[in-house]
Amino acid sequence: MDQPDALIQHRRGISRSLATAVLTGATAVALALPSVAHAQPEPTPPPPPPAPGAPGPAPGVPAPPADPNVPPPPPGVAPAPPPPPGVAPAPPPPPGAPLPPPADPNAPLPPADPNAPAPPPADPGRVENAAGGLSFVVPAGWQVSDSTQLSYGQALLTKVTPEGAEPPNDTSILLGRLDLKLFAGAETDNTKAAQRLASDMGEFFMPFPGTRVNQETVELDADGMPGVASYYEVKFTDTNKPNGQIWAGVVGEATEPGTPRGQRTPERWFVVWLGTANNPVPKEEAVTLANSIRPYTPPVPAVPADPNAPLPPPDPNAPPPPPADPNAPPPPPADPNAAPRPGVGQPVPVAPEDAPGMLPPA
Repeated sequence: MDQPDALIQHRRGISRSLATAVLTGATAVALALPSVAHAQPEPTPPPPPPAPGAPGPAPGVPAPPADPNVPPPPPGVAPAPPPPPGVAPAPPPPPGAPLPPPADPNAPLPPADPNAPAPPPADPGRVENAAGGLSFVVPAGWQVSDSTQLSYGQALLTKVTPEGAEPPNDTSILLGRLDLKLFAGAETDNTKAAQRLASDMGEFFMPFPGTRVNQETVELDADGMPGVASYYEVKFTDTNKPNGQIWAGVVGEATEPGTPRGQRTPERWFVVWLGTANNPVPKEEAVTLANSIRPYTPPVPAVPADPNAPLPPPDPNAPPPPPADPNAPPPPPADPNAAPRPGVGQPVPVAPEDAPGMLPPA
C-alpha cells in the first residue's frame, strides 16, 4: 500500500520540475527578445535634394546603384558636385585602370604653332610717333612720309600714288604736339586754339590774297580727350587758282595758366588737313583721324652694362668652393726649349710663311 503513494509523489515532483524548467525557459526567451528587436541596422541617410532648376527623377524609376569599384573619397575631402542640368556625367574609369598622373605645374608651355595665323592688331592702321608722343590711325589711301623737313609737327601723311608717280602737292596732313612753337599753343581754350591754328596755317601754306568762306566748327572726342576743329575755304582773288581748304583740329587738355615754362608739358595734339577744290578735304575722315589720336610714351631703352663697373661683393652666405681633387694629375711641366713669352706691349715677329692664312697671293 505504501508503494503507490510513493509513485504518485514521485510523479508530482517530476511535473513540478518540468513546469519550473518551462517557466524558466520562457522567461529567458522573453528577456532576450527585446534586445534582439532593438539590434536593427542603421537607417540609410536620405539622398541630397536636387539642384535648383534640375529635373527630378522620374516617378517610379529607381536611382542607379552606386558603383562598387569606385573608391570612397579620402576623409576631409568634399565629394565632387553633380554635373549641371543637361550635361551628361563623365563615364567612370574601367575597374583596375590606373589614375591619370597629375599635371606638372613646372612643365614648359607647348611651343606656338609657326603656321598659325597671326592675331589681328587691336587697331588696324595705327602707327606710333615717338617724337610727337602720339599714335593715330592712318586714313585709307594715305601713307606716312618723311617728316624731317617739316617746319611744324612731327608726322606727315601724303596720298598713296601709283609706283613712280609723285603725290599731289595741293593736299597733305600734318600731325604733332600743340606746344608753344605754335601761337595756337598759348590758347588755353580748345576752340580758340583750333581757330588760331587754322588761321596761322592758312596764312603759312596759302599766302595769297583772297576771302575766307564756308567757316565751320565741330566738336571732337579722342577717347575721352576733348577737342575742337575749325574749317574754312579761301576764295582766292586770282580766279585761276582753285579754292583752298584747311581743316585744323586740336585734342587734349591745355596746360594750366601760370605753369612755369620748364614745367609746361604739352598734353594737346593737332591735325592740319590741307586741300583744294581739286583735292577737297573729307571732313568726316578728318574727324575720324583726330578722334583716333592717343598719347604715346616710347619704351625706355635698356641701359647697357658698364664694363668698368665694379663687381658685386661676394655672397657671404654662399657655400665655399669645393677643395682641389688630391687625385688629379699635376699639370705638365713647362717646355724648357720653348721660346720665352714676350712681355705686354712688345711686338711679336710673325713669319708669313709660318702663319696660315697670311701667305701672299701667288
